Amino acid sequence: MAAARQRTAAQRKQKGEVEEPLRADEILDNDGQEDQIRLLREKNTADNKQAHLALDLGVLISSIISILQFFDHLSSPNPIFSILAFIQFALLPLSLTPGWIPYLPEISSENHLYSFSIQLTVSFCALFIRYYHSLPGATGVGAGLVPLELGEVARWVIPALVVGAIDLQRRSEKQSEENLNQLENLKYDLKGA
Repeated sequence: MAAARQRTAAQRKQKGEVEEPLRADEILDNDGQEDQIRLLREKNTADNKQAHLALDLGVLISSIISILQFFDHLSSPNPIFSILAFIQFALLPLSLTPGWIPYLPEISSENHLYSFSIQLTVSFCALFIRYYHSLPGATGVGAGLVPLELGEVARWVIPALVVGAIDLQRRSEKQSEENLNQLENLKYDLKGA
């Protein structure tokens, strides 16, 4: 006995799912396709420049915050806070748009995640130690500090958030470039009239 015939994908399609052919005004010739891709690349470049400026401003503000944190905790009995603020400050220039600081090594988008991880670890360590030393029964160097306030939490977390936003932006740029390259590979060959 013969096996039952299998239906093809086209045969399984519902009657309402039939794809409509493209209209003549929707079909682009080679020049039209090139123009569309060029416009997308220009828009992508402009958007990236605008994002770089905004994020570089964030790095500048975070650097100022880290310097202020460093000097604020310089006279503290526990030097760990000054050290952590200095580490935050030292890592921030690595997140700037390449070219701002000459001779500064460029961090690839894959390695920038490490910078973000270090910033996040420094922030959480500072907040944990600061919270621990502000508890009523805390002992040791720096014990009995005033309770942790929202402003101080923000000052420790903002550099990590800025570096995280830069990491997301760099990954987004890489993905956009891959999508544009994929779009170029999908071009069809159609000569103009």
